[in-house]
Amino acid sequence: MVAARDDVATVSVLMGTFEIVVGAVILALVSFQIWLTVRVLRSKLYEQKQKLWQAQLIWLVPIVGAGLVFSILQEDERAQRPSSSLKS
Repeated sequence: MVAARDDVATVSVLMGTFEIVVGAVILALVSFQIWLTVRVLRSKLYEQKQKLWQAQLIWLVPIVGAGLVFSILQEDERAQRPSSSLKS
C-alpha cells in the first residue's frame, strides 16, 4: 500500500514536470509566432496582401508555416542588403 502511494507521488511529480515543459514549449512557440508576425507586418519588402497571407500561414499552420515564413523572410532580407563585394 505504501509503495502504491510512492508511485502515485512519483507520477504526480513527473506529470507536473511534463506539464511545465509542455507549457514552456507552447509559450516559446506562441512567442516566436507573435515576434514573426510583427516582423512580417513591419517589413517593407511585401505588399499588404502578401503580409496578410504570411500572417495567416504563421497562425494556421503553426510550426511549418512559421518556419517557412521565417526562412523566406531571412532570404528576402539578405537579398535586399547590399553585397559586401560592392563596397570598395
